[in-house]
Amino acid sequence: MKIGIFDSGIGGLTVFKEISKKLPSFELFYLGDTARLPYGIKSKKTVDQYSERNVRFLRSLGCKIIVVACNTASSYSTSLLKKKFNLPIFDVLSSGVLASSKLGAKRIGIIGTASTIESKTYENNIRRIDKSIKTIAKACPIFVPLIEQGLLKKNYSKLIIEDNLAVFKRNAIDALILGCTHYPLIKKDIQDYLGPNVILIDSAQEISKSLYDYLKLRHPNEFSKTKKRRRIFVTDKSVYFNSVTRKIFRNLDYKIKLIDIKWNIAYLLCVIRLDYLRKFFKLFCQCRDNFEQVTTNSIITFLKNWCVRIFIDSNDYF
Repeated sequence: MKIGIFDSGIGGLTVFKEISKKLPSFELFYLGDTARLPYGIKSKKTVDQYSERNVRFLRSLGCKIIVVACNTASSYSTSLLKKKFNLPIFDVLSSGVLASSKLGAKRIGIIGTASTIESKTYENNIRRIDKSIKTIAKACPIFVPLIEQGLLKKNYSKLIIEDNLAVFKRNAIDALILGCTHYPLIKKDIQDYLGPNVILIDSAQEISKSLYDYLKLRHPNEFSKTKKRRRIFVTDKSVYFNSVTRKIFRNLDYKIKLIDIKWNIAYLLCVIRLDYLRKFFKLFCQCRDNFEQVTTNSIITFLKNWCVRIFIDSNDYF
C-alpha cells in the first residue's frame, strides 16, 4: 500500500522519517512544496489550493492514504480535503491534540506558524476534550527560516529560541505542543531551555503512532518484513535542502526528484477532460438518430451580455 505525505518544505521530513521507522513495509511518497514555502504566512484560500494540488499529485502516484505533515495545512485545509477526496486523511494537528489530552497536563503551551496560531485550532480542539486545560499559544515563525537555512549552529539561534519561549517559562507550563513539523529539528534546544519537567509533544511521533494503529486494525495483511521503497519529491531545490535533509537522515538512500507540480496537475486535467470529451462524443453519436427537427425558421437575437436566445415559431408568426 502506498502512503502519500506532504508539507510545505523540509519540516515534514520529520514525519516521513518517523513513519518510515514505524511502517517499513509500506511504500512512502513525500512531497515537499519547497517552491511555495512557507505556508504559514499564506491565506486560507491559498493554502487550500496548494493542499488540494498536493493531494492530487500524490493520488496520481497511487497513494491510498494521505498524511498532511504541515500544521498550517492541517488547521486550514483538512476538512476541505476530506470532503473532496474519498481517501483516509491523517493530519498532524489532530494527533498532537489527542496526545496532549492523554497527559493530564493542566497548562499546555502551543508554538506554531502565524497561520496555525491565528486559526486557534489547537486551543479549540483541546477545550472540546477538556475545558479545564489552560492553553498559552505563541507564533514562532522565525524558527522555520532558522531551520530551512541551516542557521541552527549560529550563536544567535539560542538567543532567538529563548526570546520566543520566555512566556512559557513565566507561565510554568506542563507540556508544549510543537505545532510545526520543522520544530522537532530544534527539539533539543527547546528542551534545554524549558527544562526536563516540561513534556514536548512531537506531532511527527504522534501521527506515526496513529497511522500504525489504523493500519494494524484495517490492513493487517499489508505488514511484512520486506522494506518497501521511499521517494522524495520537491518543487524546488533550495541551497540548504540537501544539508538539512542529511541531518534528518544520517544515511540518506532515498531518491530526491525535482518536479513541476503545476505541469503534472495540468497534464492530468487534460487527460481527464479528453476522456470526458470522448465519452460525450460517443454518446452524441449514439443519440443523434433520435433527434427531431422542431422548426424550419429560427430567429436568433444577440443580447447585451453576449447571451444567445433561440425563438421557435412554427407558424411564421412571432
